[in-house]
Formats: sequence, structure tokens, C-alpha cells
Amino acid sequence: MVAFNTLSALALAVLLAGCALGRYSPSGVPAGASREDVLRIMGPPTATYTMPDGHERLEYNHMPAGKQTFMVDLDAGGHMAHWENVLDENHFAAIVAGMDRDDVLRLIGPPTYTWHYFRPAPANTWLYRFETIQRCILFEISFDAATGRVIDGDYPPDPGCADNAAR
Repeated sequence: MVAFNTLSALALAVLLAGCALGRYSPSGVPAGASREDVLRIMGPPTATYTMPDGHERLEYNHMPAGKQTFMVDLDAGGHMAHWENVLDENHFAAIVAGMDRDDVLRLIGPPTYTWHYFRPAPANTWLYRFETIQRCILFEISFDAATGRVIDGDYPPDPGCADNAAR
């Protein structure tokens, strides 16, 4: 019975590792792969965006528990031109006051979770967990509730880290 349980656990670990390697990151997609090949390897995207210059962007996010969102950019011919994890401080720095929600979604995808508040003025907040070794923080974007435009961004503490430390 012990050998069966060990074998079952090993088989499950191999299966999960295969899923993580094959579908978690676009690193397994060869440069220049067709859209069809990207979909075959990565599965269906969580969203698809038409970028301002007309190219297509495929989103692969791992929300709400994940800390990565991969964007795969396809060229005019429908082949993979570029991919990257967009949940990092470089991409967050590109978000400026006045951008709208669609601009933010095309840039970094959907948030980990959202919040609405009424003071000092009604606003909506999008919060993103992301990987960082320096500190346990979130990226937060505040949108004006009336216009849907970005007010500002900030890096508050991640309350999930406090929960983890208490365990």
C-alpha cells in the first residue's frame, strides 16, 4: 500500500509539473510561433486585446492567486513577436494619471482584487499582487469613480503577508 501511495504521489507531482511547465509561462513557445501554435501550447488566453498600433495581444493571467500575468504580442502576420510578465515595477511605472481602465487592462491585465471607497471622493481601486524579493507589497491603482480615469498608483503593504506571518 505504501508503494502505491508513493507512486500515486509521484505521478501527481509529474502531472502538475508538466502542467506548470507547459501552460504557466510562454517560455516553451518558440520564437515566431503562429497564433495557433501559441494557443495549442498555452491554451486559450484569458483575454485578447487589439493594441493601439493594431497588433494583437494575448493575455495569460493567473489571478486571483497568481503573481504573474503574461502578455504574448503577435505581429501583423499573427506570429509571436514578444512575450513578457507584465506584473513588475517597470510596467506599473508606465501607468499615469488620466489613463482609462482599458489602457490599464491592455498594459497589465486585470487586478488581483478590487475595492470601492467613498472618501475623500468616490473611487475604485485595483490591487495587484506581484513577485518581488525586496518587500511584501501590492501595486494599487485608484480610478475616479465618475470618469474611470487613473488618479494615481501606490505600493501599500500586502495584507496577505501579515496573514502568512501569523501562521
